[in-house]
Amino acid sequence: MEKIVIIDDETEIFSLNTEISKALNSLNREIDLYYSRPESTFEIISRLKDSHTVVVTKATTAINNDVIENSPSLKHIAVFGTALDHIDLNAATRNEIVTTSIPNTFTMSVAEHTMALMFSLMKKIPEINSRIKNDNQWPSIEVDLINGKTIGIIGSGLIGEQVAKMASSFGMHVIMSPVIRLDNARIRTIEEFAEVADINLLLENSDVISIHTKLTAETRHLIDNEEFSKIKSNAIIINTARGSLINQSVLYDALITGKLSGAALDVFEKEPIEESSPLKGLKNVILTSHNGANSKELIAKSVANLIENIKKNL
Repeated sequence: MEKIVIIDDETEIFSLNTEISKALNSLNREIDLYYSRPESTFEIISRLKDSHTVVVTKATTAINNDVIENSPSLKHIAVFGTALDHIDLNAATRNEIVTTSIPNTFTMSVAEHTMALMFSLMKKIPEINSRIKNDNQWPSIEVDLINGKTIGIIGSGLIGEQVAKMASSFGMHVIMSPVIRLDNARIRTIEEFAEVADINLLLENSDVISIHTKLTAETRHLIDNEEFSKIKSNAIIINTARGSLINQSVLYDALITGKLSGAALDVFEKEPIEESSPLKGLKNVILTSHNGANSKELIAKSVANLIENIKKNL
């Protein structure tokens, strides 16, 4: 009987006491369920012993070449999410392993989270809330008007498109900079709700910069020293895509030296974020725990898509 391994269910989405677990059990397969993130390649390999299918829920669980070459029974990598940058697709293909994901399911959730971060940062909601609750103050703080501001969206996928449409509805001017080459039809579609421009123009003219592109070898540290030098000092940056798209140490320097007004991050170069991260001590930074996709209304739909992927490849 094929064995299914849920390798990193730290948030217990697949808890054995839920309807989701009942759906998994309907597959009538042996299921190994781990409620922690594996800490090493060796631990991943150990957990995958004799497995047919691995369900990967965390972007930090790297199914790399070493894992694949040392998991001879593995036939299916089922990613509970959209991005596949933590999967060695070449190694999987070479070993005749199918890789599946659930694209587009979380588009609205991540887009809403992006907008929530933008509003919270520009309206200084966490600071006001903290001063009322913790310091017994009744602060009057100047905040930014969102209407009329320019948002620059790096990336041209569905999440970036949804953020662009939401921002436009609040009276923001939208600039989009595709990271990959687009065909003319896609460019015309984007031009219906955004100005299409290169990344340098976007960085120089945006009040809000929001990142929505894939992490690849080419896009790692897409926002680095040179890029920060072009951003307006009163701008903010939001990242709900992948942590390594921004050089985090350079981001910190920009924030403490006044080269950047603020940042809101749902993703980090290392997750969970380090206990000693200096970003935690900055008032002009909002941090969330890679939670942008976790809208309860979408979890059941996402699991149904995942289970369908598993069924097709047993």
